[in-house]
Amino acid sequence: MRIFYAVTFEDYVKSAMQNNIPEIKKYTLRANFTPQENFHATLLFIGEIAENQLELFKNIADTAADKIKNLNLQSVSATIDGLGSFARPGEELLWVGLKTEPDNILQQLNTALIETINCNGIKIKESGKQSFTPHITIARKVEFWRMSGKDIYQIKFEPVKCEINSITLMESIQLTDSRTRRTKVIYKPLHETKFTV
Repeated sequence: MRIFYAVTFEDYVKSAMQNNIPEIKKYTLRANFTPQENFHATLLFIGEIAENQLELFKNIADTAADKIKNLNLQSVSATIDGLGSFARPGEELLWVGLKTEPDNILQQLNTALIETINCNGIKIKESGKQSFTPHITIARKVEFWRMSGKDIYQIKFEPVKCEINSITLMESIQLTDSRTRRTKVIYKPLHETKFTV
């Protein structure tokens, strides 16, 4: 099974994000847009694990959340705003930023997860990574009309406000339609743990 840790959002938040997509589409020649139900912010990607390791990764989420609970936060408010892009081999990925108040909570969650994983002697691809940019992927394989990714600040994105309070361990499931051979990705929540008090 393929897993990752994420911050997930309520349906009204996803719907508000989706309302921005028609404006973004005006600037794109082509793109694979993220389905509304899949909007999330990845905290840490793990990859393939054996099913008998699942309890361990649930416990890792709980331990990391407990480290943030020590800050005694009643709530964490978040603003989804500010488009950006990552250039990857063969594609450009478009994302929207996620800022929190208090600041850097998502960075602290990312660090707590990595530290807990390292303490358990598990090696993952991202465990040595220093840079972390909290974001929600809007589209993959993006090609813009007459503009570069550096100019995406011109695109209007209506900010979305919400509250976040938990880490969710997610499974990424790929389903292939036997007739069309198209692949659909589904993100299934496996375990959720609060980091606020």
